This record gives sequence, C-alpha cells and structure tokens, in this order.
Amino acid sequence: LAMFKSKNTYISSTEAADILRGMLPEVRGLFDQVEILVRLLLVVPTSSADAERSFSALRRLKTWLRSNMNQKRLNNVAVCHVHQERV
Repeated sequence: LAMFKSKNTYISSTEAADILRGMLPEVRGLFDQVEILVRLLLVVPTSSADAERSFSALRRLKTWLRSNMNQKRLNNVAVCHVHQERV
C-alpha cells in the first residue's frame, strides 16, 4: 500500500479508479489491498447519500407530526408521557 501511494498521487477517487484500470491484470493482482480500497472509496458516497436522504425524510415526517397536533393526538401523547414507565 505504501509503495502504491509513493508512486501514484491522486486527488479524487475517480482518479484512483483510472489508475487501477490502467494497470495490467498481473500488476493489479500484486496490489489487491489497493483494489479493495478503491472499490470501497467508490461505494461510500452512494451509501452515505442514501442515509442522508432517509434522515431528511425522517426529519420532514417528525416536523409534520409536530405541526399537525390535534386534540386527540395531544391527549394520547399526554397520557403516554404520564404513564411512560409502563409504556
């Protein structure tokens, strides 16, 4: 990993992927840890964006629930708060 880093400097994950694609398969086999690292770098932004979208949707839902507090729901929330040790 240190040898790969010393010979190749890159700024973004796409540049690292381009360097990896340009390698011969025999040479790429020597840098199996680098290949795993580049694959992880290319996958992480997608998975974190999905998490951000779900957190954003949850925040919108909680805001909507707080803003639409009718009398029946307010009574139910108050009862749950009073008896929170049983719930």
